[in-house]
Amino acid sequence: MQELPGAEFHKSLHIPHAALVLRKGMDLAIDSYSAFYENDRKTPTGLAGYLRQRGLSRIYLAGLAFDFCVRYSAEDARRDGFDVFVIEDACRGIDVDNSVAATRLSLAKLGVACIAAREIARA
Repeated sequence: MQELPGAEFHKSLHIPHAALVLRKGMDLAIDSYSAFYENDRKTPTGLAGYLRQRGLSRIYLAGLAFDFCVRYSAEDARRDGFDVFVIEDACRGIDVDNSVAATRLSLAKLGVACIAAREIARA
């Protein structure tokens, strides 16, 4: 939770080269899955602008959960015009009511490729 010791970075974490600390889920009234927008689909996190300022247009996503945070991030990134690849073997889904299958379908409709980690060099 914000402003509590558990929200702080660990004291031994030293990343002086980090150029961005992305904060999401800052509004108690809005949930947050995507790295690009809060779940209201209107409030940006600033990630898209940060990536564009650096001339980046291709995004590779991995993580937990495939059918929620990864899905929402991939959908939002694609809608914002990025080329998006989901490294599916580096993800795990929760699979609530077939949400993994629904995620694959949604990503395919948007043109988001689900690839294996070994395919990154070819993507």
